[in-house]
Amino acid sequence: MYARMVRNPSLPQSLIPTRSGRALTGTWTRADSRRALLESRLFDMAVIGGGVIGAAAARDAASRGLSVALVEKDDFAGATSSRSTKLLHGGIRYLPQMRLRLIRQGLREQDVLRRTADFLYSDLDFVIPLIRGRRIVSLPRWLTAGPLASVSLRAGLSLYDGLGGRRGSDRHRRLGKPDLMRAFPKLRTESLVEGFSYRDALTDDSRLTVAFLKTAVTSHGAVAVSRMAACSIDTAGDELRVGLTDNGPEGDGRPVVVRARTVVSATWAFAPPPLDGRSPEVSRRLSKGVHLVYRAEDLGVRDTALVLPETDDGRLLFVVPWRGLALVGTTDTPYRQDPDRVRPDEDDMEYLERHLARYLDHSASPMAAFAGLRTLAADREPVSAASREHRIVERAPGVFAVVGGKLSSARVIGAKAVDRACARLRIDQPSGTASEPLVGAGADAAFRERIRTGLARIQLPEDYGDDLIGRYGTEAGEVLHILEQRPAWRGLMAPARISAAEVAYTALHESVASIGDFALRRTRLAWSSPDHGRSHAPRIASTLSSVLDWSSHRATNEIADYADELSVLGL
Repeated sequence: MYARMVRNPSLPQSLIPTRSGRALTGTWTRADSRRALLESRLFDMAVIGGGVIGAAAARDAASRGLSVALVEKDDFAGATSSRSTKLLHGGIRYLPQMRLRLIRQGLREQDVLRRTADFLYSDLDFVIPLIRGRRIVSLPRWLTAGPLASVSLRAGLSLYDGLGGRRGSDRHRRLGKPDLMRAFPKLRTESLVEGFSYRDALTDDSRLTVAFLKTAVTSHGAVAVSRMAACSIDTAGDELRVGLTDNGPEGDGRPVVVRARTVVSATWAFAPPPLDGRSPEVSRRLSKGVHLVYRAEDLGVRDTALVLPETDDGRLLFVVPWRGLALVGTTDTPYRQDPDRVRPDEDDMEYLERHLARYLDHSASPMAAFAGLRTLAADREPVSAASREHRIVERAPGVFAVVGGKLSSARVIGAKAVDRACARLRIDQPSGTASEPLVGAGADAAFRERIRTGLARIQLPEDYGDDLIGRYGTEAGEVLHILEQRPAWRGLMAPARISAAEVAYTALHESVASIGDFALRRTRLAWSSPDHGRSHAPRIASTLSSVLDWSSHRATNEIADYADELSVLGL
């Protein structure tokens, strides 16, 4: 499963997990990856963008035997790929638009991720309440708010089940009013008639992105470097040259060039780099999606998601349980400002709070809010109705740009982009990612018991093992190794139950290079804590200093940088 370890003498060797006295391969640090990127070599593919689609493309290409270098201007999953609704779904909201191919693709990908990324996959039931006088999405009111509402909704959910090949208990079912009240005790009962439940799935978007990359790097030898911004692509005979700017602390201002035979640009909301000095002509537009974050108990949310069936602009909203939190979203409004500065504003938050109050009787205030961007086709449809289907544009021979797409289809989109590149390279090797497990997959009952027993042995809560496996899968064993080696790193950071050992693990094996990388993306410490992790920042900095050999001056600056990052996000 693991690639050859790149030995870095600065790494604390006692923290590198061992089995039977042998060090495991699979370390992935920014410093090592940067050195590998700067080696003079010609890559088969350069991938620009470390979101979920770029990560999926890098993993797919590397698994086919291509040499791959991926660069990301900030942190992996640093933008929209850590700010979604966390759903792996076909998209029930696309039924009125009859985007059946897109729905079928998303639903089929659920089966793939259930097999290949089991620790990051959870089935999730959704409940749609029928409320007298209120319609469902943008269908005609006579069809969805009158006596035909129940019939039309059942027909739509039957189609959804059919597109996903649902059988037995996975199919939708009708719920009476008592069922609805048991599932959502704070649901308003005025005019409540009945409801229906259907099944979709839940993931951790940023951890799925990192799992794609970790598999590419540690299983297949790819190079993936964060804080390395692509600023140009130039053609030069039979090769392409990607000009880079090193945004990391090691950068010295000198230009960096990576040579590749093909380039896949998956920059999502950000424009691809200029090609031979020409600005890109890829047409797209942006839509902002905002979510509110509540404590799940404050909204009476347990293990089922709620669909809010009518909004002022004829859309669906979701209330999604996620790791002790409840996510409420999302908005869908045009965005024309700087993609690097996207954040919720008062209108976004008021819109979501107003609609939530129509359906739930609660007095809670959100803990936080976050915003991400969608990339949509440049057509005349309103953004809420615009297609989420992707396009792959060949800007020049061997230079491909991915436009659009969604989290649920990321693996498929990555595979299709690599198909195009392989055709250019005359490589006849099909994708195998529909069956290849990601690093961390396969945590069975025996493994779970081993982790629980190990934690009890060092006097940590046994159920902390469930948290570890939910984040790292079978790699939780490597976190346990660090916990055993370093007793000082065993204390859990409340309320999220995250240890300093996880900081060390992610620095060594997931290219964490800042406090924000850890607290905002590799874990959800920032979203679970009332102060968004500010009080834990010195402890995280201290651990990263031990693992990455930071100076005290660097650690102090990193704490200040984290505060600035939270401020930019509006936290």
